Amino acid sequence: MQFFRQWLLGVVACALLTGAAEQLSPEGMGRRLIHFTGGLLLIAAMLRPLAQLELPEAYGFAGSYREAVARLELELGDARERELRRGIAEELEAYIEDKAGQLGADVRAEVAMGEDGVLPERATLHGTYSEPLSALLASELGIAKEKQIWIEDG
Repeated sequence: MQFFRQWLLGVVACALLTGAAEQLSPEGMGRRLIHFTGGLLLIAAMLRPLAQLELPEAYGFAGSYREAVARLELELGDARERELRRGIAEELEAYIEDKAGQLGADVRAEVAMGEDGVLPERATLHGTYSEPLSALLASELGIAKEKQIWIEDG
């Protein structure tokens, strides 16, 4: 209650002093300047409690909010990266199966991506071994023959 009383007293005193200064000043530019300055002082007096207000809960909330946003950004980044890797792997699998078909081989491919997420690390190929396809995987996609796992179905 004491705080409110002091605030109200400050606002009223500022308004009275501004009004008295306006009445004592001559007409014209001087009065306008005093009116403008007095208005600014009155606004400052009214907003003074906001400058003194401390909200530790708000600071704590803002900090936890920032942490939550950072955590979500990391999770979304990881999810986006996994999805991108999976999309590239699916495209490579389709490419390998298409090339196998062109070479007369019936192969189903599974591609594992490297740590960079862009280049394939190894390929598991379900079907009959094909030397031309194996050479193509090594030369075009950089999957060494040691990293090609052939599983002959049947």
